[in-house]
Amino acid sequence: MRVLTVLGLLAGGIGSLTAQHRGQVEMGAFGSYTRYDSGFQLDNQFGSGGRLGFFLGDHFSLEVDGNVAQPLSKVSGVGKTTVMFGSASLVISSGSAYALGGYSRLYLGPNSPYHSELNAIHGGLGERIFFVGDRVALRLEARAYYRGPGGGMASPHWVGHFTGTVGLSFLLGGGGEKTGY
Repeated sequence: MRVLTVLGLLAGGIGSLTAQHRGQVEMGAFGSYTRYDSGFQLDNQFGSGGRLGFFLGDHFSLEVDGNVAQPLSKVSGVGKTTVMFGSASLVISSGSAYALGGYSRLYLGPNSPYHSELNAIHGGLGERIFFVGDRVALRLEARAYYRGPGGGMASPHWVGHFTGTVGLSFLLGGGGEKTGY
C-alpha cells in the first residue's frame, strides 16, 4: 500500500502537460487483467488491447478501445472462451489524471454456454505518466463495466466486470496552442 501511495504522489507531481491539445491523436497498446462477474463462471484473466483517441480540447477527448482475452471456464468440459470488449468513451483530463465513461459492447464466444453479446456502460480512472518529453506516456487505468438486470445470458441480476490496464500511449500532431476547453 505504501508503494502505491508513493507512486501516486510521484505521478501526480510530474510537470504540466504541454502535449494535450485540440486536434491531437493518442494511440496506444496495453496489457489488461480482468475480474469477470462471478455469474459468468470465468477465471480472471490477462489480455491485451489497443486504443485510439482524439482531443477535442486540452481537457476533453473521445476514445475508442478494444480488449481481448481467453479465460478458462469454470464450467466442466467447456475449456477456454474468447471475451472481447469494445468501448467508446468521453475522457476528461486534469493534468495527467483523467476520468472516463461511456458505452461498451462485450462479446463472448464462440462456444456454448458463453456465446452471447452484452451492452454495458463503463467508468474508470487513470493516470498518464509522461517520459521522453511530453509525447510518450505510461498509462495506468482501472475500469468497471456494468449492465443492469435483463439482457445477455438471460441473467436477472446486474453484471459487473473490473479491468486494470497498463500500457504505452503516443500523442501525435496537434502542436497548436492550448484552447482552454
